[in-house]
Amino acid sequence: MLTATGRASLQKTLSRSPVTWLFIAVNVAIYIIVSIQGQAFLGPADGSSILQNSVLVPFVTVQGEYWRIITSGFMHFGLMHVAFNMYALWVLGRDVEIALGSGRFAALYMASLLAGSASVLWFSPPNVATAGASGAIFGLMGAELIVLLRLKLKVTGFVTVLLLNVIMGFTLPGISIQAHLGGFAAGLIVAVAFVYVPQWMSKITKKPVTKKSVNLWGWGATLLVTIAIIIALWAGVDHIREVFLEMLQQLQLPGRPA
Repeated sequence: MLTATGRASLQKTLSRSPVTWLFIAVNVAIYIIVSIQGQAFLGPADGSSILQNSVLVPFVTVQGEYWRIITSGFMHFGLMHVAFNMYALWVLGRDVEIALGSGRFAALYMASLLAGSASVLWFSPPNVATAGASGAIFGLMGAELIVLLRLKLKVTGFVTVLLLNVIMGFTLPGISIQAHLGGFAAGLIVAVAFVYVPQWMSKITKKPVTKKSVNLWGWGATLLVTIAIIIALWAGVDHIREVFLEMLQQLQLPGRPA
């Protein structure tokens, strides 16, 4: 049982980072449902129709199943996959949400998730299934880096961990480095939008940084980033269709006269 001090600490954490805990709860609940349906808890629940219909497979997605772009970010292939991602979300999410605020944190998380999906559409094998919250989590890594720099804290240890994760993504099989890098870029840019853009605009306009200006320039820049991600997704869908048509043409046998 939790002591009074432990309960107070937990309540404080929940109150300061509610969206982080909400995302964790949603991911864990979906994993449990998928595991029950697929009758597999430790490994991939391949027998789950929810999992099969939600992971991001570019060739399948472009045939009209566009919900996979979002739902894949809440699916996981096994207990270790979801456990590792949720631990990372717990560690990074609390810091970033407290630093940026819950609404901005939620926008950053979802933008990173979408950017990860866009990168998969563009750069992953079109017949390979991708799932997991790691695209969004790498977005939190990008945001954490910006927050640390803004607070003028040492980033050596954090950058080392980040580089190790990137190296693992390139060297270990079964890891979608495409989703990781896409999510990281989006999280980095959105964090810059809120942390640095208002300051830069203040220097240009000679006006002080206020809460209103932070929201104006931060949300404005975030909107532009989101539009760019949507365009990348749209273009990615067209790209996969072109790849699919090229493959069909290659499979066609030359005709012979009767």
